[in-house]
Amino acid sequence: MRNPHMRPLPELALRVRGLRGAEAPLYLVGGAVRDWLLERPVHDLDFVLPRGAIAFARQVADALRAAFFVLDPERDVARVIVHKGPERTPLFLDFAAYRGESLEEDLRLRDFTINAMALDPFEPQRLHDPTHGLQDLKDKVLRVCYPRAFLDDPIRILRAVRLSVQLGFRFEAETQRLLRRHVRGLARSSPERQRDELLRILNHPKADVALRVLGLVKALNLVWPELPRLREVVLRADGSLNGWNYSLATGHYLHRLMQTLHREYNPDANANFALGMVSWLLGRYRQQLAEHWNTRLHPYRTLRPILLWAAFYHAVGMAEITPVPGPEGWRIYPGYAEQSAKLVEVRAKALRLSHYEVRRLVRIVRYHIEPLHFAHRGPEALSDRTIHRYFRAAGEAGIDATFVALASVLARYGLSPPHDLWERHVRVARRLFEAWWERHDQVIAPPVLLRGDQVQEVLGIQAGPLVGLALRALQEAQAAGEVHSPDDAILWLREWYQGYRSRKVNGTAPLAR
Repeated sequence: MRNPHMRPLPELALRVRGLRGAEAPLYLVGGAVRDWLLERPVHDLDFVLPRGAIAFARQVADALRAAFFVLDPERDVARVIVHKGPERTPLFLDFAAYRGESLEEDLRLRDFTINAMALDPFEPQRLHDPTHGLQDLKDKVLRVCYPRAFLDDPIRILRAVRLSVQLGFRFEAETQRLLRRHVRGLARSSPERQRDELLRILNHPKADVALRVLGLVKALNLVWPELPRLREVVLRADGSLNGWNYSLATGHYLHRLMQTLHREYNPDANANFALGMVSWLLGRYRQQLAEHWNTRLHPYRTLRPILLWAAFYHAVGMAEITPVPGPEGWRIYPGYAEQSAKLVEVRAKALRLSHYEVRRLVRIVRYHIEPLHFAHRGPEALSDRTIHRYFRAAGEAGIDATFVALASVLARYGLSPPHDLWERHVRVARRLFEAWWERHDQVIAPPVLLRGDQVQEVLGIQAGPLVGLALRALQEAQAAGEVHSPDDAILWLREWYQGYRSRKVNGTAPLAR
């Protein structure tokens, strides 16, 4: 750990300090100080002052032309949100009045010693450290500040596991004992705070390790209860793989796939057959994938943790399904994707995800099974009509579902899957990505050739569900390259309608919805 004098504080911290005035106390605290000392990137900033935190936060928001929110009027806590860079990444600046009568008392009431250090940005060489957090940083130890830390705020249990995995720190013995003793209190924490900590965990490369630790201390049962139930699900007839390890591995390999296709090519990440083939066949989409994964379904959250959530949850429905024997010693769980989608929807709503996040999660989990079916039949059998139907059902989540499918294959075989099998899966992904990003107007969303009223006139039918069915069938024909113009569309629709009426007489026509 270098001398902190050698590293400047974030410019934003100094700017905020300047707004306070040299004589008025204002301290940077918590994770920002910890990460600055560890020479890690500093993102969000927490400040404390004796009183008037809300009023000062409003002043900061006005000066920075940023958003302002009161978080807790009774405790005098407010937040300012600043957007940074071309991607408009949100940075949170939190302001709070002292808990207690002094800065030292405030620090002693914090969660962990490594988060209980403070400094004045104008005097960074003077570190306030009443709980000896700097020594714990050096020793890589996670220690609570006081015995009631988990009892007073159970969400600290999730945070403890996250920090331990994120920083590579070990639990101090008494801290570990207290965590296990008070773990049931996690049920008292709000769903929103549980959600936020879980999403922070999912944003980390070792999310699977954190979930395994949460499972060991019985915390996962209280926030993601569907996942631990997979311990009883047997995927191999010889018992060598259960649903729990398989699901954690799916999340792990999804992250490896995302690393492999990161915007910056890393040859070390691809020095293996499975990942090398992914880089070779899918690497041309690095830029599109980077933009896709940075999509915001919520103003302050990207798609990335949602995609990881889907990977970990994609098989939870297996716990409610009776398996049947499959080939080569595998057990098959018919309908597990649909059941998993129902379960993930209930859990996502319980944890207060946004409407768009819930919808994306459900679609990823529901449709990840389709690319697996496509690969089983072979990429050469994957028609443009089938690709159109897939994306019409899954939407943009079809991209995400394809990655979960690939990760699930690696979860079964590791980084040395059968070569032919893996190539089929990656080539299917290539076909799907090519259609989405290179032939979108041709295969995914062909141009409208006829309006609904024109379909009614051509077929001599009234307004109703049949019009929509005809339009969807026409769009499929366009995707398949069978129709290219309005005149083609009229001829094709008349022929289609004759066939539809014949099938209706025989009872084989699709329902018009």
